Amino acid sequence: MAPIDVKCWDCGKSTQVQEKFAGKKGKCPVCGKVIEIPDPGKVTESHFDVNIDVDDEAVRRAAQVLAAGPGVARKKKRGIFARIFGKK
Repeated sequence: MAPIDVKCWDCGKSTQVQEKFAGKKGKCPVCGKVIEIPDPGKVTESHFDVNIDVDDEAVRRAAQVLAAGPGVARKKKRGIFARIFGKK
């Protein structure tokens, strides 16, 4: 049995699982999110390449999101008291 390569789309970590788990769901060993293990014997729509016509602005925004990476923390909003009293 050949191992199946699986990538977690949440944390980006790749791992290999045994072929007997093909078509099932499991937890990512790094972040714990549920991921689907693909079945190499079945072809789904996600295996086909699709060209979509998008404008340059959408491509630029998508590139910025991808460049930031999955684990980038967003700027935390200041609480109501910090906004009122000026503390950080």
